[in-house]
Amino acid sequence: MPTLSVFMDVPLAHKLEGSLLKTYKQDDYPNKIFLAYRVCMTNEGHPWVSLVVQKTRLQVSQDPSLNYEYLPTMGLKSFIQASLALLFGKHSQAIVENRQIPHGCVLVMGNIIDCKLTPSGWAKLMSMIKSKQIFPFFDIPCQGLYTSDLEEDTRILQYFVSQGFEFFCSQSLSKNFGIYDEGVGILVVVAVNNQQLLCVLSQLEGLAQALWLNPPNTGARIITSILSNPALLGEWKQSLKEVVENIMLTKEKVKEKLRLLGTPGSWGHITEQSGTHGYLGLNSQQVEYLVRKKHIYIPKNGQINFSCINANNINYITEGINEAVLLAESSEMCLPKEKKTLIGIKL
Repeated sequence: MPTLSVFMDVPLAHKLEGSLLKTYKQDDYPNKIFLAYRVCMTNEGHPWVSLVVQKTRLQVSQDPSLNYEYLPTMGLKSFIQASLALLFGKHSQAIVENRQIPHGCVLVMGNIIDCKLTPSGWAKLMSMIKSKQIFPFFDIPCQGLYTSDLEEDTRILQYFVSQGFEFFCSQSLSKNFGIYDEGVGILVVVAVNNQQLLCVLSQLEGLAQALWLNPPNTGARIITSILSNPALLGEWKQSLKEVVENIMLTKEKVKEKLRLLGTPGSWGHITEQSGTHGYLGLNSQQVEYLVRKKHIYIPKNGQINFSCINANNINYITEGINEAVLLAESSEMCLPKEKKTLIGIKL
């Protein structure tokens, strides 16, 4: 007689892997292209890793002074201090007054680099936050990969600190160092005084103990070594600058090739966007054409990873975009025009 399983009522969960990537992997077309990778890619189509990270990883692994005891629940202290200095600057008012509390391994969502407001816009934003008692939660997933200027990418944080705001800020240091499998990051809490922060810290530490107890240390040690060494820090900054310049050049080339092809529409928005990812500005019909007919896989919202575009595929991609736009335009012209009826309303 078969034994009944205690798991018989457990349903099969949906896979976390996106359907777009799954479809791409199942496609046997030899020249297929995937433009939605989360990581920064090289011109050769491989995940980008800063050269200084590779060198530092080797040095860390051979350091005889290191021990491999469990880290504290809140993470490596030297890593936290180096990360805070990177976010706010070494002489930040919040750091000097000891008003931050970090916390590791944070799920990253969104970014803050696109918050470009005029002085009047800032005033309205501050007024709204204060009047409606809104608690700000900022996120910086890849500092330095937007403008290559580390301070510029976090200027909004420094502004909020100067205005005396309390807020949360999550920072990932995986993408801008090329340590994608390490999951290195912190959660920073800025509050008005230390007494309140001690209470917040106790709650966060309790949550951390329940979730992971002790964080990993390899990625934290590598990043700490780089940020604490002026020579290595300079190499890392230079590698960020090269990546950003390459992405900007790629965007310029995409825009120019679409112009030369005579692709309908304005494509200036491509070069106006910062960072590795940006929107092409295509509608759902155009995106579907690229996926089904050209085997160019991009998300439904048209946001792609521009670092996936290189000299080997840029012509095929831009020609595909041109075809998709022209097809959509011709389809709209063939649609029957709607009959419009004017209705008079007496007031």
